[in-house]
Amino acid sequence: MKWRKVVAMSLTAAMMAASLAGCGSETPAADTATTGGTTAETTAAAETSAETAAAADSEECTITVSIQTGTGVEEGWEAVAAAYEELNPNVKIVLDLKATDGYDQWVQNVFASTDTTSVDIVNINLAGDAKTGKSINYNDYIDNDSPYSDGTWKEQFEYGKQVINMVDNSFDALSLDSVQVLWLYNQDIFDEVGISAPTTWSELVDACEKIEAAGYQPIAMPGDYNSFYAGTMGWLAQIYADQTTRSMIEVIKAQPGDYCYDPDIDGYFEYDPTDCFNDDSDKVTQNPVRAFAAIKDGTYAGDSEGMKTVWESFAEVFPKYAGNDAMFGTDADGAKALFYQGKAAMMVNGGWGITQFMNDMKALEAGEEVKDSAGNAISDMKAFTLGTFNMPSMEGEGIEAKARTIEVANGFLGCVSKDQAHNDQVVDFLMYYSSEEGMSVYLNAAIAAGACPSGASLVYGVEYPEEIQNAFAGLTFIGNAQKGFNNTLARGIGESAETFRNFYDYSYQYLTGEISLDEWAADHQQNIMDNLEKAMAEKGVSMNDLENPANEPTGE
Repeated sequence: MKWRKVVAMSLTAAMMAASLAGCGSETPAADTATTGGTTAETTAAAETSAETAAAADSEECTITVSIQTGTGVEEGWEAVAAAYEELNPNVKIVLDLKATDGYDQWVQNVFASTDTTSVDIVNINLAGDAKTGKSINYNDYIDNDSPYSDGTWKEQFEYGKQVINMVDNSFDALSLDSVQVLWLYNQDIFDEVGISAPTTWSELVDACEKIEAAGYQPIAMPGDYNSFYAGTMGWLAQIYADQTTRSMIEVIKAQPGDYCYDPDIDGYFEYDPTDCFNDDSDKVTQNPVRAFAAIKDGTYAGDSEGMKTVWESFAEVFPKYAGNDAMFGTDADGAKALFYQGKAAMMVNGGWGITQFMNDMKALEAGEEVKDSAGNAISDMKAFTLGTFNMPSMEGEGIEAKARTIEVANGFLGCVSKDQAHNDQVVDFLMYYSSEEGMSVYLNAAIAAGACPSGASLVYGVEYPEEIQNAFAGLTFIGNAQKGFNNTLARGIGESAETFRNFYDYSYQYLTGEISLDEWAADHQQNIMDNLEKAMAEKGVSMNDLENPANEPTGE
């Protein structure tokens, strides 16, 4: 059996016995046909499963959900928790949602205390290397029958969109929302100025000049640390670094004889930078050991001519056309306010910004207050027509292909691994959440509370209300820049707070004119090399592994 194909393992009979004696159980799915949703037979099977588990062990099992909060998040999880508890009366779902600020440090501390923590479900993408060896691997369950559908868990949602660790083929971040990053713009201002949506970076600069001349701020852009770390400027850094690294796939792809080489896929791969989906994971396998080896020997570097072109292009726009020095004192709420007040003509956002705008304009028309994420009312809002456009492509030395964007599955629900019986019950809860019934329960409650979906759900069979479906109808997919090692050097390397803080510091200095482009590039490359070994450890790769990139890494 080929390495790529080995994506799941069945639990042993001993594990199944342990789960029945502990906190929860897994049962085979009912053999029924689906008719427009979760069938009555399937629901009955789940109820029977819950009754059996309760009879086997009357002790209540508690599952604690501690993900980041947001509009509609609590209401959605409350609804799905109540529905699950009705099917599984021996299970108590506790919601302990957390604020976004400081969540990364908090979740890393959770994984540092796995023996004592009560936390189960988290946003694991912010845990960095603290999660290594301490999270549930969903591939241990993915081919198990689900009590909440008429098939396996894998058949409930788009498994192919999930992020799989290419080093050990593990899967610990469940993402069920699709999202695309794009530009939003005020169509009324564009019409007044007499411009159309730009398709290249030079056209964007030209549009900014004309918008500014008309008395508007061209772009509303947050410039605080969070923007560079996990927000808008960080997204742009990744998106445009991808324009410079497309050919690196020829260096880091799996070669014949590599532990991860799949002849059914890799044997037919041909590099084509004109095809924005050419290097998707179902078309070519990336070997992480070869990728890290290329970084170590300088073949793949952060101070390349292409990277300099990207940041020189950024400096043509930021902060000049984003409020000048005021940009660095603007957070995401401040940028949104400028856009909603008609003071700024453009902003970068995710697809959720479309439905959020739609809801906010309805509230404005009804005379209601529109509030930002901190709960503060946005004053002096103006109604206008919203337009969208995809990432305008940069041009120049080192640019290898047209711009793509971040088109990914979002959510990143991971679990702290505990004893086997508890893990089984937590995964059972996620099986329900990721079923057509469970996700419909969640979304109906979340949307009613003001949640703004970012794109189509990745759970099969789930549909949004017609108005929301129509809001996404005009989006065009242009390829995902955030895959594998395409942009791994965009903001330093790895997921440590140190590398991101360094990235923000020297990027701020460059954009404010304190250092030159060459100095920025030198600092960036140094940041990468200083944190390389730590980033490798996050992926389970050691320096010793680099000596034999064809071998499966041991991390030792």
